[in-house]
Amino acid sequence: MEHKNKSLATATSEAQGACAVSMVDRLSSVPCKVAHRILSLVSFKDLTCVGSLSKRCREYYLSNPSLKLSSLFGNRQRQLNFLNCCDRYMICRRGDKIKSFSIQWDFSAGTSEESFRMMTWILIAVRCNVEVLDLQLRLNRKDGATLQLPSCIYCCESLRSLLINTETIIKAPSFACPNNLQYLKLTTVTMDDGFGKWISCSCKCIKELLLKDVHVGSFTIESSSLESFTLSYTYNCEPCYFSISGEKLAEVNIKWETEANSSITRSLNVYAPNLKYLKWIGDLLDYQNLGKFMCLEKAQIFLKCQRSDYDFDNAIEVLCSFYKAKSLVLSGETIKVLLREGSLHAPLDGTTYLGMHVKSLSDDLVPAMVSLLRGMPNLKTLYINSYPSLNVAKPKACGFKKKYWKSQNLDCIHQLEEVSISLSTGYPTNALELAIYILEHAPKLKKMVIYYLRRRQLYIIEKVNKSKKVSSATVIFKEREVDDDEAMGDMYYRQLYRWYW
Repeated sequence: MEHKNKSLATATSEAQGACAVSMVDRLSSVPCKVAHRILSLVSFKDLTCVGSLSKRCREYYLSNPSLKLSSLFGNRQRQLNFLNCCDRYMICRRGDKIKSFSIQWDFSAGTSEESFRMMTWILIAVRCNVEVLDLQLRLNRKDGATLQLPSCIYCCESLRSLLINTETIIKAPSFACPNNLQYLKLTTVTMDDGFGKWISCSCKCIKELLLKDVHVGSFTIESSSLESFTLSYTYNCEPCYFSISGEKLAEVNIKWETEANSSITRSLNVYAPNLKYLKWIGDLLDYQNLGKFMCLEKAQIFLKCQRSDYDFDNAIEVLCSFYKAKSLVLSGETIKVLLREGSLHAPLDGTTYLGMHVKSLSDDLVPAMVSLLRGMPNLKTLYINSYPSLNVAKPKACGFKKKYWKSQNLDCIHQLEEVSISLSTGYPTNALELAIYILEHAPKLKKMVIYYLRRRQLYIIEKVNKSKKVSSATVIFKEREVDDDEAMGDMYYRQLYRWYW
């Protein structure tokens, strides 16, 4: 009996020990930086729960350098309770540093009360030496409410990145206030004409500037530190003028979409003598002065569509801006617009890479493509990608045989080293004829990749293998990942107008 009781006591003791081990607070034992890294991945609601576990966890909770506050969906009382919770948290933080502070908020009916509390949080974050401030604020339009952001965010010396996405008016301080801002992204905001001047005078460390669907009459910036500028402007019915100047400006991205036959005047002036990367998607403006980019390494021009109202001289001016580009990527619509009246006005003799994104190498595109290639005597890499679609009438794409290509006497063919061609169909097409012609007339060719559709695989491989190559080039056949015309047509538009930021 005594042995039985002793065994029971031992078992009970072991069970209690196992229970104690399973209830160890592991988070409290990890280094502070590791704990903060873990807590930066959880929601504010979960962060609050962690703070109630232990005294050590509460320290982590109050000192967490990455905060993300998001509005809750539900009744008004639930929203107020969450606001009160956020108020208490921000007050209890005292002066602990905030590295990243994000607010994503959909304002309810009581915009004024919520905005007052939110502005208080921002003030506290500024006092806590915030480095990244991300404000995604959606106002209640029914109230006709506006939001006034505290001016201290423009003078915060610790701030490195500022992102503002809200339909409200932002006004820069009227006085000089130097800061250390390096990244600025403004979305859907309305700016006064002096905002660009504030950036020029106060943001001496700015490296990257992004403007998306902003409302401004005139925006002028001159910066000695700016390295990247992005402007995305979609169907804005207001006249506007943008002028960007920077000696260090190395990258410019423009996405501009307007309604056809619009009478609104829009213009862009860019001074960037050391520009290396240029991307233009959408439409041309009424006026654009881009200068000549003598250091340009890569230019991507994807005009939205072939519009009859494009000013030819305007298009040629754009082409002359990137004639020094080493790498050039164009859409089929762009090629047609730039070469609508014949040959190139400026040779692209520095271009060694040409990428073409087209629906198909159609008969109406081939002459423009030939004119383009004629101006590239030093071309080494040619990339042609096509995306056929059942949603539009397929243009004829089989009228140009090897005999035509041979008659053009293109100098670039003798310099080509690498070629990639995607076939839009499995039948004899301009693209397939061009591929065979290159194999038979490009002595320096090292590699050719042909993408084909599954249903015509044997025909294409047999036709290509019968060609008489003049080089030791390796020919690689690859099946296209998508073998559905409609899906590839959708892919074409997604590829051309996808933003990379």
